Amino acid sequence: MAFLDIILNILSSGLPCCLLALGIFLTYRLLDFADLTAEGSFLIGAAICGTLICIGVNPFIATIASVLSGAICGIITGVLNRYLKIPKLLSGIITLTATASIALLIMGFANNEGIFKPQVSFTISYNGPQQTIYSLFFPWQYNETVGMYITPSPWGDIIKIIVMFVVVSLAMIAIYFFFGTQYGMAIRATGMNEKMAKAQGINTNIATITCIAISNALIGLAGALYVQEAKAVSAITASGYLVIGLASILVGEAIFGKRSFKNWLISVALGSIVYFIIVTIATRLGLPTELKSLLYAILITLALCIQLIKDFITKHKNKRLGTKGD
Repeated sequence: MAFLDIILNILSSGLPCCLLALGIFLTYRLLDFADLTAEGSFLIGAAICGTLICIGVNPFIATIASVLSGAICGIITGVLNRYLKIPKLLSGIITLTATASIALLIMGFANNEGIFKPQVSFTISYNGPQQTIYSLFFPWQYNETVGMYITPSPWGDIIKIIVMFVVVSLAMIAIYFFFGTQYGMAIRATGMNEKMAKAQGINTNIATITCIAISNALIGLAGALYVQEAKAVSAITASGYLVIGLASILVGEAIFGKRSFKNWLISVALGSIVYFIIVTIATRLGLPTELKSLLYAILITLALCIQLIKDFITKHKNKRLGTKGD
């Protein structure tokens, strides 16, 4: 049971971050756009979903609202860059900075204490007004000892993982087929060579904004999955998730490669799981929480150096074989 709990914890943390990593991947790799909006979209997605669930809105509607909110954040960043000619990094920083206040304002709707609220939390119960996309599928059973319906462990966690996996899989399939369409290829062409794309009649401004919107919509969805698992969101919820997403991309590419677009998507998604496996192992070995940021930095550095290490090993291996042949 202890091993099962570890696996479930890794997957419950890693699967939402698969969407985060995929969102960052679309701008970072396909467009070569260093978009810092990610943490803002994640926070807005989590804040909107958590607030709507807290006031009793259907969790599927709340999740869709999070996706749309993330897309809007991406559109704002894209417009700032493409039409107002603000540099890429600054465009993302502006949107990221604005989302901090907007999230507080959104979470303020969850109560009557004031306009702004630093955090929102909710409790799930059988037939209660607050439900998640996971709890709708829970096998609730009546417990006579406590006099209420409860979810038998670990079935609740297993069902939660299954729902997460289905959502992530559908998102990956949608991304794969969309970027295989004519317009998807136009977006990829814009990222590879914008001047050539313009020469082919592609509106590169719209293509760029569309890709950034899709990217942040995925990140908003990641925020929705996260908050429905944690059942709480605060102003610092998204802190550090940009680094986690970037690290997942680099770790996935280094381990699983990027031979084709489909393989690339799978590598990024699996990189998120591997990343949380490494973090979980380090935590189990006694790594203090205060040193997690250092671990993130080391993982990114190692991921960036893996290709260099591979080339070094291959070079010396070929050199040794050439010496033996002489």
